[in-house]
Amino acid sequence: MFHSIKNKDEEFLKNRYLKLSKFIILIVIIYTIWIAFIISSVYFLGLGNKWAYLTMDQWIISSIAIFSFFVVLEVLLFLHYLMVKRKRIEGEKPKPAEFKGRKLHIFTLPINSQGGIYSKTYVQLDENNILNLRYQMIPQSELINKNWE
Repeated sequence: MFHSIKNKDEEFLKNRYLKLSKFIILIVIIYTIWIAFIISSVYFLGLGNKWAYLTMDQWIISSIAIFSFFVVLEVLLFLHYLMVKRKRIEGEKPKPAEFKGRKLHIFTLPINSQGGIYSKTYVQLDENNILNLRYQMIPQSELINKNWE
């Protein structure tokens, strides 16, 4: 249940950043249309700079600054989402087990089997690592179906 809560938070964050990205793209499109209108009115219609409050150079510099800000904001949102996702993935990884102060690697045969009776064999791989080889001797289904008299 804990992982599903984190996944919901991650999905919420993803949806929130997606909506914010769409809003930023909408603002950029509107601002681009506004700059195109100003350029066309100044150069083609001959209205001059006074009606637009800023000069043409100031409008172009402001558009570069605003676009740069939005690009940096998008990159920061993307990196934050990746950090949250990486943190969730790191939290889901199992912690390494230890046996007699050494790192314990567990391998079970057959793979993904659960329940039953297992043999446990410990094999020293090197000075810091031990292999716990678990082999299923009796499956859980045989234990349940056996009639004990």
